[in-house]
Amino acid sequence: MFKYPLAVTIDTNIFDAAKFNLGDASTLRILENYVRRGKIKVVLSDIVVRESKKHIAKRVKEVCEIVNKAGNSALKVYNEHLISRIGLNEMCKIVEREDDIIANEEKVFDDFLRAINAEILGADLIDVGLILSDYFGTKPPFENIEKKKSEFPDAFIAQQIRKRFGEAEEVVIVSNDKGFIRACQESENHFFFNSLGALYNAISKEDAAYDDTIAVIKELQLRISAAVKEYIKGNENIDVHGLSYDKDGIESGYDYSEVYLHSISDVTFSVHSVDEISENISIVTLSCKADISADCYYEDYANAPWDPEEKEYVFVDTIQMREEHKARFGCRIEIDRAEKTFKVFPFTVILGGDSRRNRYEVEEHPVEDDEEEIRDMDREALGFQPLGSYESYLEDNLPDSSFYADIIAKFEIINGLYRKYDDCCISFDELLTELNAANPKETIKLIYERLLEVSDIPRIANVENITDSEVEEIQAWANAQYERVSEIADIDTLPDVMSFGETIVIKGVDGSKASLSIGDNQISPDEGSEEVIDICFSNGDENTTSGYIKLTVGYLNFDEDGGAADGLSDDVEYEYDDILKELDSFIDAQNREVKKDTQISEIISEALNAGVDNKRG
Repeated sequence: MFKYPLAVTIDTNIFDAAKFNLGDASTLRILENYVRRGKIKVVLSDIVVRESKKHIAKRVKEVCEIVNKAGNSALKVYNEHLISRIGLNEMCKIVEREDDIIANEEKVFDDFLRAINAEILGADLIDVGLILSDYFGTKPPFENIEKKKSEFPDAFIAQQIRKRFGEAEEVVIVSNDKGFIRACQESENHFFFNSLGALYNAISKEDAAYDDTIAVIKELQLRISAAVKEYIKGNENIDVHGLSYDKDGIESGYDYSEVYLHSISDVTFSVHSVDEISENISIVTLSCKADISADCYYEDYANAPWDPEEKEYVFVDTIQMREEHKARFGCRIEIDRAEKTFKVFPFTVILGGDSRRNRYEVEEHPVEDDEEEIRDMDREALGFQPLGSYESYLEDNLPDSSFYADIIAKFEIINGLYRKYDDCCISFDELLTELNAANPKETIKLIYERLLEVSDIPRIANVENITDSEVEEIQAWANAQYERVSEIADIDTLPDVMSFGETIVIKGVDGSKASLSIGDNQISPDEGSEEVIDICFSNGDENTTSGYIKLTVGYLNFDEDGGAADGLSDDVEYEYDDILKELDSFIDAQNREVKKDTQISEIISEALNAGVDNKRG
């Protein structure tokens, strides 16, 4: 149970994630409501305030740069007189007001800090000498040798929090920076959330109306899905990112000038967080999914003829592209629990490379094939899929298949292996702390003999007479182990969804890489044909195991009397037994590594705890 008001401190990355949005239904504005109701007391480091203003200035500069580029692009197409006449010249002058805009946005942020009555922690709570000691002792957040100089702000903030709240007063820390969290984890009175939404949800769960909120949402589920769909259809809230960049910064794709919804289907959602509960009203954030296709247009300057005398393009063709996406997006709704009504707050759907499933150019004058339309109508009347809809048929079939369930189950096993390294991180972190303390040789004596049997810990000539150089070797070994297990703990978890045309990379805890690939479902089926889509699993050593998804396209022929002659039903067959065996083999190999690391971690924790008990005795 929380004690209110709950002291909450917020990292800069949380303000960044909220895009400094202070609209009525925004995450930050909800924070103000919690403060006003006496639920939350905000305490911020002055470093967070300064970093936030720096990031605000950066965002303004980026917007000004975008506007400047847009103005330059307009000048390529139109003359200055036309640009002035339609008012674009004023927009282009925004760059000249950049400093004023930054100052105004910083003032808005300051006003917000006053509205939430934020307590600002100053430099007087920072002990530079103690932080330098942590730096040279490679204690959190300075464990990463390559990055440790950049971690000074985190160390300052962590110390401000410890000195402000001591060891007794509880404080909630909201951050998605793992390094910063590790720096703060030394105190048991610190509680952590990776987002404001997660904090709001935890507070809401203590309210008696939380269960009522969830119950009403379940009752209204179909209506909410329909409303989200209608909102997308009725509002220009789709943003398609047509451009992408590879690791070398090479640009590909299209810079769209116009985007329009073409179709939307299969809208589903789950409750991400209950952000706020009042007398009859609940504010809820939903995690939504939908199949969305959009018609996007770009100006084809690459193939446009240039008039060197007039210094302008003779003409520029506009190309229409169709983008098909498995969209994931969030939206916020307001639930009236008494009336069992709701409203959807404005939101934007961002479609990019991570959701894109297909992209192709649309013909200028598509010709409708009447014969094909009649054929498809006949097929539907007989219970078959239209020939042009088998891609969607396969997409709908995949999540319901045993193949999908089996693979996702294996992914969850692997994710469980990743999670075990959180405890390993803690053990090595504790070991490093002791090894950098006043008497590291006693610590080494506690762990050495047991670790010698199960690890590659550096050898010691005489455990009763440990030299300083041997201490340094073991410190370096412990630091390397911490870095290794930290990297494993930070591996992105495997997804709980799969799609056609996707390759999922599976990182092993032993440094290996495997991959699972499902071929594209772009097919052109005929009646009675079999379409095979490959499934491949590679264990990283050039050995590939194959399976397949086989679609049988149904048909029904009639004899001269109009009776059924022969035919087939629509069917989808999955063959993946060999892939499961190889995936199990991969998991077994990783499990052996996990068991070894877990054993080492447990030995360290048990030895250190025994040492503490002996000291107390």
